[in-house]
Amino acid sequence: MNTASSSAHCSLAEGVTWLVEEHGILVIDELSRRSQLLQYPEAAVWDLLVRGHGTRRAATLLRWILAIPEPTAETLIKNCLQEWSDAGWLCESDQEG
Repeated sequence: MNTASSSAHCSLAEGVTWLVEEHGILVIDELSRRSQLLQYPEAAVWDLLVRGHGTRRAATLLRWILAIPEPTAETLIKNCLQEWSDAGWLCESDQEG
């Protein structure tokens, strides 16, 4: 993840889709034929990032949603991005925002 002075935006990798379930967000990777249920708070991170909020804005929003310090929110986002990038679900790009 980028530093606090910049913001990364994420897009879904090819073959990845998602839907909201009762207990979280189901991420479906059609190319690898796997799926994973993301529960709260990771589901909140996913929703913010794939709906176009940059990492900086997502950290600010998560601070209020989860009632946590912004550095903790930034760490949560960083960890999620690393896991989801490693899984091949997201592509990260640098943009203002």
